[in-house]
Amino acid sequence: ISEYLSLIMRLIFAFGLAFELPVVLLLMVRAGLVSPEGLAEKRKFAIVIAFVAAAILTPPDVVSQLLLALPIIALYEVSIIGARILVPK
Repeated sequence: ISEYLSLIMRLIFAFGLAFELPVVLLLMVRAGLVSPEGLAEKRKFAIVIAFVAAAILTPPDVVSQLLLALPIIALYEVSIIGARILVPK
């Protein structure tokens, strides 16, 4: 049962961390550390990083990896849209 609880705690932590992504990225845009264009240009790297992070944080099955990686990618895209709204042209 301790392995099961450990797995659940890791998944809760991973999802909690993933859902902080838009906040962190928008704060970085607001501080001038990154630009919306820079985020869009690095999209390919972000997708690879999302899948690597999901592979590390989840059990070794494809379904749980996809269930974590796809929301991370969607939240990254939401962050790009939010950054474009936040930064005036």
